Amino acid sequence: MVALLHEHGHHDVLRQAASGGDWFCARRLAEAASGAGPDGRATALALLEPFAATGWWPAVDTVAGLLAEWERDDEAVVVLRPLADSGHRYALRDLARLLARQGHVDQVVALLGPRAADLTLAEELVELAAGHGRDAEIAALLPDVGTGATDQFGFWSSDAVDTVPLHARFLELQGRTDEAIDLLGRHVRVEGVVYADHAEQLARLLGRHGREAELRAFPTDEGEEYALAALAELLEEQDRIPEAVALLGRSAGTGNPHAAFGLAELLARHGRHDEAVEVLSTVAETAGGDSDWILHLLCRILVDVGRADDALTYIGDYFTRHGGNHQEEAFMKAAVLRSSGRAVDAEAEPGELARSDEELRRSGTVDGAIALAERLVRRGEPQQAIAHLRDRLDGVNVVRGQNLR
Repeated sequence: MVALLHEHGHHDVLRQAASGGDWFCARRLAEAASGAGPDGRATALALLEPFAATGWWPAVDTVAGLLAEWERDDEAVVVLRPLADSGHRYALRDLARLLARQGHVDQVVALLGPRAADLTLAEELVELAAGHGRDAEIAALLPDVGTGATDQFGFWSSDAVDTVPLHARFLELQGRTDEAIDLLGRHVRVEGVVYADHAEQLARLLGRHGREAELRAFPTDEGEEYALAALAELLEEQDRIPEAVALLGRSAGTGNPHAAFGLAELLARHGRHDEAVEVLSTVAETAGGDSDWILHLLCRILVDVGRADDALTYIGDYFTRHGGNHQEEAFMKAAVLRSSGRAVDAEAEPGELARSDEELRRSGTVDGAIALAERLVRRGEPQQAIAHLRDRLDGVNVVRGQNLR
């Protein structure tokens, strides 16, 4: 809503809300001001600093990010330091990056080393400080090698933290590539379980170091798809485009949608857009299941070469043949129109937007509330849009209060 208000020129509404403590309005105004030279930057900081002064991370992060973007690193360090001193993980991470950018490797080690039990900070320590003469000290600080949870969604798992990727990256940054490859290779399959993250990292490592033969010999049952992608990337970097196309084409020809996706991207990068569209059209028809990711790339390629109408026609034909969610079809068409710089017409509007105002008011859904608010802004009625959303929020709060009682 804030982005839409700004787009339609309702800046007074945003300024009033920002002065009353609305973060989203302040941030949007600051983003617009920050590109307007020194005066604009001063305005941006004036808008954001009251929020950052509370110690709230999103505001601190935004202010420090702007200062770093403007190469005012010392000021960014001052902004981050209080939260970092309190142990805030992401403030520590960003502070360490700034210190490394200034060449203060000793300070990076002193800051992150005692906190290396936190895998996120250990990874940052390795990336920022490895290869700068402190490797033996860093190695002693890192957690031991251990294989982690087998459940890829297991954020709640009690299994050991997976530190294999961390140690492999540390070895690579020290120039000990063979040891890194060996470590990952021994941990692609552990006790009958294939670790996709290890397989992918190994394939990328081999590709970065030009180990073509090892990529080609990658075991078929241990993440071969990652080796295929890494090998195709290596061939492209070496300007061996026909070989890369043939490699991905063989796999795509067996019905592998991921290989087809990669092949289409490769073809499009080299101006072979018609071939890319043909590849994606074929796999969209045969992949089965949810093919929206295939369709989005196909449409993007068509739009890039000025064939937005062909993209719209293809979407319509595809949903006619396969059925599916009408709203998803409408969203796809709307995305094509926007990306090609055209207004979204009524027929291409998502289902919520195509309904009458009164239907949207009575819908009781979040999508309906947002759709009506957007419509009101486009009509030049921002205050009504805000009042509508506020009423909706008040209604939610009433229900919550009743449930709590």
